[in-house]
Order: sequence, then C-alpha cells, then structure tokens
Amino acid sequence: MTTGTENNLGRSMLTVLALLLTTFSTYAQNAGMIQQDTALFRAFDQLSKADSNVVSILHLGDSHVQAGYFSLATAALLQQQFGYAGRGFVFPYNLAGTNGPEDYRWNSPSRWTMERVIDRYKPPVLGPGAIAIQTQAAPALSFTGKQDAAMDNNFRKVQLLYDANTDSNNLVCPEAEVTVTGMPFPGSPTIRMATLNFPQSSQSFQVRWENTGNLPFRFYGAVFQNGHNGVLYHSVGINGAMYQHYNDLSNVLLAQMSVFQPRLVIISLGTNEAYGKFDPLLFRNEIDKTVQLIRQQMPAACILLTTPPDCMRAVRKTTRKKIGKKKYRTIHSIAYYPNPYISMATQQIVGYARQHGVACWNFNAVNRDEKDRFAGGWASDHIHFNPRGYQLQGQLLYEALKQSYNQYLQVKKKNQVNTDDRH
Repeated sequence: MTTGTENNLGRSMLTVLALLLTTFSTYAQNAGMIQQDTALFRAFDQLSKADSNVVSILHLGDSHVQAGYFSLATAALLQQQFGYAGRGFVFPYNLAGTNGPEDYRWNSPSRWTMERVIDRYKPPVLGPGAIAIQTQAAPALSFTGKQDAAMDNNFRKVQLLYDANTDSNNLVCPEAEVTVTGMPFPGSPTIRMATLNFPQSSQSFQVRWENTGNLPFRFYGAVFQNGHNGVLYHSVGINGAMYQHYNDLSNVLLAQMSVFQPRLVIISLGTNEAYGKFDPLLFRNEIDKTVQLIRQQMPAACILLTTPPDCMRAVRKTTRKKIGKKKYRTIHSIAYYPNPYISMATQQIVGYARQHGVACWNFNAVNRDEKDRFAGGWASDHIHFNPRGYQLQGQLLYEALKQSYNQYLQVKKKNQVNTDDRH
C-alpha cells in the first residue's frame, strides 16, 4: 500500500525523467544544427534563386576534403536540390602523385612535380587549389571524366589556370574555341586563364602549350561548368593543411576569392593543429586571420566553420614476452587513445564563431552523438574516415544546411506576411 507522499514522489520522479528525456531528445536533435545560422541567410537567398543563377560554393580543408568523398557527398545533395552548374574546381592530383577524387583522371606525356601550400620550400604563388604541378618539358594535358561516376562530368566550358612564365606561349585545343585572358588572380604577370568553349556537351579534351620557353611551366587546375544554373561546388583540400598554411601563403585565399567568387565558404580545418603543439590562443588567431581575409576580399560571402572529427591518437607500445627459458620475443603494438587536443580545437572554433557571429557546424559533437552510425566508417588510422564514413559526414552536413535553409524560408515567409499586412 502506498501513501500520498509516495505517489507524489513517484509522479515527481516521472516528471523529472520525462524532462530529462525531453532535454536529451532536444540535444540530440540540436546537435546537428548549424549555430549562428542566420549568418548564412545571404547565401540561402542566392540558393533560393539558383534556378536563374550560378551559386558558387567553396569547401576549403585538409585531407578530409582532398579525397573528395566528404565534400562531393554534400555537393551532390545540394546540386540535386538547387541545380547542377558543373563539376567546379578540378586538379590533376594523380599527375602530382597524391590522392584525389576518383570520378575523373588526367594524363600527360610530360613529367610533372608537385608544389603544395604545406611544403617548407614553396613558390610565392600556388593558385586557388593550394597546389600546383610544374614541368620543364613541353606541357600537354588530357582530361577524362568517368562515365559511371556519381557526379555528372559533362561540361561545356572549362577554365584552365596556368603560368607559362612567358607571354609568347600558344594554347591548342582541337575540340574547343579557345580564349586566353591575363591575370585571373594576383601573383605573377604571366599567369593566364584559358577558357575552352565546347560546341556540345563533352567529358574529355586534350590541350597542349607551344612556345613556352625554358622556364618551369606551372598548372594550377581548372574550373568546369556545364552552362546550366544551380550550384557550382569547388572542393579544395590539402593533406596536412592548417589555417596557418593558408594564412602564411595568403595568395591562395586571394586566388580563391578572385576565381571562384564564392557566395558561401565552408572551412573544414583543425585536425592537423590538434596533432602538433597546440596553442589555443594562436589557433584562434589563425582562424580570425582566415575569416578576416575572406571578409575583406568577398564581403558578400557567407562563412561556415566546421569542427574536426573525434579522432584518436596512436601510441606505439613495445613489450617483451617470454617464450622459453632464456628466450624473449619483442612484440610491437599500437594502442589508440582519445586526442584531448581535438576537443580543445573544437572549443576554440565554436567559441570563435559564437563571439564573431560566424555560422558553425559542430561536427565533433555530431560525430560523438552519432558514434554508432560512424562505428564502421573509420579508416585504420582512426584519424580519417573510409569512403562510407566521409559520405555520411557529407550527408549530415547537407542535412544541417537544409534545416537552416528551411528556417530561412520560414523567416522570409513571415517577413513577407508582415510586409503585406502593413500595406
């Protein structure tokens, strides 16, 4: 038999439990939301008109972005909703001897060497991709988009970015009408942009340069468009990159703003900072340098900061196991532990974004909250994801953007109703 007091206590416990469950449910729902998402409303306004315009988006990052799985998953979903304006920025990573997206391939009879923004000794200009290839031989390139790729690699216009170190060079492309213009971005008076206009939709082409002289020829990548309106998504990632690298060689950011003219810049950095000597204040200062430079060069662009995955730190262990009376075997193993600097980097990104009114997607919190979904998505190093994990990350970023975009539409509709009422 229970007393009235016991009944009240029971009801109170149930009320508290229900409140806790509601709070947890709200947290789980809000964990994937973009913080300060009103800072993206200018970009959302452009997306709402994407059926009559090309909306350029830049996704800047490190190795999580270079492989392409993460950024291309987000790009494909955005382009499915708002229209597909083309493949965007493309670079011959395979000719540079490094990894990159797998939906296209470049070939060349020339031998090329690679230069990257993370290199200790690098040229003063690297172009919008933060990477360049150079050759001393007669430069020639061919591009082929894969037919079975998830991305549509059909194009009508290709813009090639290069520096022949001379004004007397001549570009030949049999399949297209060629127009060459100068100085697509600052850094060298001999930097050129060649625009190839194709008479019909294509998936491959060949180009060669003549009379390039004896100085190194540098190729900075290309921008692919298909002639349609919609989203043009540029993915730029460099293995090992940090905010500091892009700031120290600010020509990269200047070139991106000049060539891509992005309406939205998504920045996915912070992992590599968390694997060195981490200084929170210096890290926060580097974030600010990047944000301020983008705002100075492209005041109309919106910025979205993302936090890094919940990576692990590998520790090598060596033990000796006795296998006989006087015999021992040395056993090497690797143990994985949570990296505390990842949380610190996340806190600085989230704190900076809140302080300065910058939109932020806290993927670190999402990664923790959705750990069961990511359980089979990690690569063997516990730092990167496998393709499935990156595709899930890209899908979750799209869902966060879509949720914020829907809120923008509601605010826009409400403001329109209020305006109509006043009239």
